[in-house]
Amino acid sequence: MMLPTTDAQIYLESLRGRFQANGFQSFRTFNFEEYRAVAREAFGTLEVLNDEMLMPECSHELKVERFCQVILLPIVGAIEVGEKGREPTFVNSGEALFLPAAEDKHYTITNPYPDEAINYLQARINDGQFLSTPMSLSGITAQFDLRETNVLHSVRGYNGSSAHLFIGQYDGRVEGVFTSGNPRHNAFIFVIEGAFEVQNRLLERRDGLALGNAEEIEFEALSNGAIILVIDVGV
Repeated sequence: MMLPTTDAQIYLESLRGRFQANGFQSFRTFNFEEYRAVAREAFGTLEVLNDEMLMPECSHELKVERFCQVILLPIVGAIEVGEKGREPTFVNSGEALFLPAAEDKHYTITNPYPDEAINYLQARINDGQFLSTPMSLSGITAQFDLRETNVLHSVRGYNGSSAHLFIGQYDGRVEGVFTSGNPRHNAFIFVIEGAFEVQNRLLERRDGLALGNAEEIEFEALSNGAIILVIDVGV
């Protein structure tokens, strides 16, 4: 029996867009704001995947052009996410904030530490039409524990979302298989730390891989303490 062909595109860390302002730095996997490059369009409902850093006690304003779900995932340190008139939400490493963001709202991401830089991922999912759960305006915080190694942890936000996150920390030479749950079997792989071989493709730190029509995705960690993020993406 002939197996379906997998569509694949690699997004190298070295080719990402870069933006820098006072106390803030952002690397863009997809076309975002002033960054425009060939073949860097959104992947399904995953429209943004930014790798961002804030210097000590610095803030950055987050504003969206239309309603979407913003996912904030601290990698180093923690962040405070505020909206005018509301108490800020503290999001630590080992947590992800799923935030329904509207174009008429302004949010602020703050580094609460006086002497440490922080690093976090920002993803945006264009799936307002899919969400079925009454949404908390302050968002949903999901927890995971990477101390439980060699397993992909499911990190879920709102029911009905078109994208689900899975994250895991692996020892060198440990293999894994991810099974996509969306009808088109689209998944975006992002290596947070270390290196992996994913579907026979080498991915190093902060490289990404978009896979379409791939129901099962095989991967192997090539270094100890390697961390992989899988975003199971809708249409």
